[in-house]
Amino acid sequence: MNMWTSIILIIVGLYDLAIVFNRRQQLSSNYVKNSKTLKRQRLNLIGFLVVGVILLFAGIIMLFVRK
Repeated sequence: MNMWTSIILIIVGLYDLAIVFNRRQQLSSNYVKNSKTLKRQRLNLIGFLVVGVILLFAGIIMLFVRK
């Protein structure tokens, strides 16, 4: 059970990181400038980046630490 949960966490984490990678242009400050909508999208992408990294590391840790 723990192995399957860790694999799902790794897949979801990689999916979140793929979303950020495909939209990485929106993270640059030259692209955003003064637009409030683009700043909000930039914050959303940073959130996806943080959640993706957390899920990926949690999945890797769960994969190797089994009881």
